[in-house]
Amino acid sequence: MIDLHNHIVRYVVPVHRTEPDVSIAVQMARIAEEDGVRIIVSTPHLRPDRLGDRVPEIVELMSEGVVRLNQILRDREIDVEVVGGAEIQLTEDLPELASAGLLPTLGDGRHLLIELPIASYAGYAEQVLFELQLQGFTPVIAHFERLADAPVQEIQPEDLVQRGMKLQTNCRSLKGKRGREVKRAAEYLHRNNLAAGLGSDAHNPDSAPPRMSWSRKTIERLGGPGAFERITWERPLAIIGR
Repeated sequence: MIDLHNHIVRYVVPVHRTEPDVSIAVQMARIAEEDGVRIIVSTPHLRPDRLGDRVPEIVELMSEGVVRLNQILRDREIDVEVVGGAEIQLTEDLPELASAGLLPTLGDGRHLLIELPIASYAGYAEQVLFELQLQGFTPVIAHFERLADAPVQEIQPEDLVQRGMKLQTNCRSLKGKRGREVKRAAEYLHRNNLAAGLGSDAHNPDSAPPRMSWSRKTIERLGGPGAFERITWERPLAIIGR
C-alpha cells in the first residue's frame, strides 16, 4: 500500500510544533510496515501564512527529514520507503511560491496536496487552484470529505474531478472518527469512484497510527472488487510519479 498522507517526518526534523523524536518515527514506520504499507508519502503541514520568509528554510528541512528518515529505516531494516511532500495550506500566494519552487510535490510527480480551509470559506480558492494547474501542477485535495462537516460554501467533488483535480480521503473518516457526516461524505467519494488516494493522516503511533488495511472491506464494499488496490496502490503510484 501507499499511504498518501502521513505526518511522520515531524518527528525527525522541527517542521511543526511537535518536538522531534526519531524513536516515534521508527515506531510509526514499523506499524506501517506490519500493516502492509510500503511507501509513505511525507506530508507535514506547510502553512505559508504563518511562516513568512521562513518558507524556504522549512521546505529544505522537510526534504532533509525524508533523506534522514530513509537512512534510519534502512539501518533498522524496516521495509518502508518515505517520499517527499507536504500538506499545503491554501493561501493566496501559492502560485507565487510554486513559481519559486517552494511547494513540495508528492514524490517525483507534479501533484500538490492542498488543504482547503475548513473553518471558513476562501473566495479565492478556485482561482488559486486554477493558477497552480496553469503551472502544470495537479492539486490533490487533502481529506476532501472533511468539508462535509465544515461551515463553508458547498463544493461539489464531481466539479473538481472534472476540472482535473484529485481527491484524497482519510481512513479515520471512513471509520467514523470525524463524525457521521464526514463518514457519509467519504463513503460517497468511494462509492462513486471519485477518490484518487487514501491516507492514514497519521500524527502519532497511538491515537492516529499509520494503519490502512482495516478499511479494505469498507472500500471493496463501496467500490467493488479491486477498489482497494486501485486506491492504495495504482492511483497513488501515478500521483507520486512512479
